[in-house]
Amino acid sequence: MKLLFIFLLFPFLAMAQDPEPRFEHDTLYTASGYKIFKGRVIEFNHGTERYGRFKYVSPKNGILSTSLINGTVTVDKFKKYWVSGLNNGYIIFDGQLKRKDGTTDYIVLQMAFDRAIENSPVIPSEINVPDEFRNKYKRDLGREKLFLYNMYKDKVIKKAVYKEMQKKLEGE
Repeated sequence: MKLLFIFLLFPFLAMAQDPEPRFEHDTLYTASGYKIFKGRVIEFNHGTERYGRFKYVSPKNGILSTSLINGTVTVDKFKKYWVSGLNNGYIIFDGQLKRKDGTTDYIVLQMAFDRAIENSPVIPSEINVPDEFRNKYKRDLGREKLFLYNMYKDKVIKKAVYKEMQKKLEGE
């Protein structure tokens, strides 16, 4: 009763918190609410660095990161999960990589999952997820503009695409 009285007098104490990534019962919950669990098939797009390399996803068993381009990985086993001091969530897991040509390989991936998903509809994400999971947390337009500029400077995207995406960002 005393606790209820305190919350009624000071409602700012009961304010909602920003969602944080967590790992519970063999399921990884990203900050946006997307779930990664054993058996989940993760679809990859192009990497966000030069030559299609992945910035937030890195294979740990000798497979080239460019092998992930437009490929899929089926999650087999989680090995390690942690959240950095900057609140970036990381996970290491085993899986089966299915390449574009249909061959499969064993792969160990380390992934900064919230960064790989990204939160901008303009900047392409490294992992293909439904749109409702891409924009759940606060956007930083300055960061998005810098990221877009770096993609152009690193020749990941062409000038026409850069200008088009820049207009989309400024229009929001």
